[in-house]
Amino acid sequence: MPIRLVVGLGNADEAYTDTPHNIGFETLDALARQERLDWQNVKGKVLSTVWSSSHENPERIRLIKPLSYMNVSGDSVQWALHYWDIPSTDILVVVDDFSIPEGQLRLRRAGRSGGHNGLQSIIDVLQTTDFARLRIGIGPVPERMDPKDFVLKRRPRSTMERWALRSTEALRATLSDGLDQAMNRFNTASPEN
Repeated sequence: MPIRLVVGLGNADEAYTDTPHNIGFETLDALARQERLDWQNVKGKVLSTVWSSSHENPERIRLIKPLSYMNVSGDSVQWALHYWDIPSTDILVVVDDFSIPEGQLRLRRAGRSGGHNGLQSIIDVLQTTDFARLRIGIGPVPERMDPKDFVLKRRPRSTMERWALRSTEALRATLSDGLDQAMNRFNTASPEN
């Protein structure tokens, strides 16, 4: 299954900067900085750029950040799939997950939303769970804290950058070496402190 579109989930509003819920955006931003890629606003729907994963395999992979709010990401993703004529099976969604310990990563070929509203929106709109996802651990949620407050609580910039760099490493491996190899490498690895 080739990955042709990578979707980083987040909220475009400045109020959400440095919150764990925006780690999908942060991951794609880190990759774009590393590769000196420029984001372009496409029809007010998404920010988009294109990356070639390797010199040996110069497949052009589109990266997007939906300009809609997280909870209605599915509309932007569906629009992008139609606009660039990409099947839903060829996408990978980068998303936060508070059920996974901080710093751990989980790559999956398909699956349910796990209660994540952004993923659920994509599943509802596309009417399929058959797309890859990179879940980035931001948990656990402290006792007596509302998960919604937890995912929207600002973190130190250094923490966000550390999470994004590790996630970018997994994303690069997935796009260059394939999902199976990346799953074997990153799904069993402990987070680096």
